[in-house]
Amino acid sequence: MPDTAKLRQVNVTYVRSEDRLLLKVATADNKEYRAWCTRHFTGVLLEQLEKLFETEVDERQVVPEETRKEVVRMKHGGEVSEASFKQPYEAEPESFPLGEEGVLLTTLRYNTLESGVVTMNLSGSEGKGLTLNLNHKLRHQVYELFRRASDRARWFEATPGGPGTSADAPVVH
Repeated sequence: MPDTAKLRQVNVTYVRSEDRLLLKVATADNKEYRAWCTRHFTGVLLEQLEKLFETEVDERQVVPEETRKEVVRMKHGGEVSEASFKQPYEAEPESFPLGEEGVLLTTLRYNTLESGVVTMNLSGSEGKGLTLNLNHKLRHQVYELFRRASDRARWFEATPGGPGTSADAPVVH
């Protein structure tokens, strides 16, 4: 997604027939980026966002290791409580830069800028994909969208250690 494209709305839906999540990103210039996420990719994405949240807690205050995850959960709850997850996804795309069918995401790369914005590049095996520039609040909202969709899919209910426990995840920081 071009850096100049202003994000308008994000939607993540579980598609049972594909056993995948469909990510839709609508921009202000009426483009819609569609991408498919497997269970593995979603687990990696959730895990990386959780690590970013823990890092943010470490940077802002000294928190003992045993209470860090609880502090992260409380802060996350505060960030997403203000978000409107009840607003329906209302895109009227004029074009689909990744195609109407979208791409299958296989690689996640991210970088934290000095401003605190995280630039997250999500791409497929052929290099096609999208880049999301996520401020603090938007990171939590995107995490919540993926968490809710994966809950509907029942992907991580019985997984010891939660999402993203696989060691062979294609992540570049």
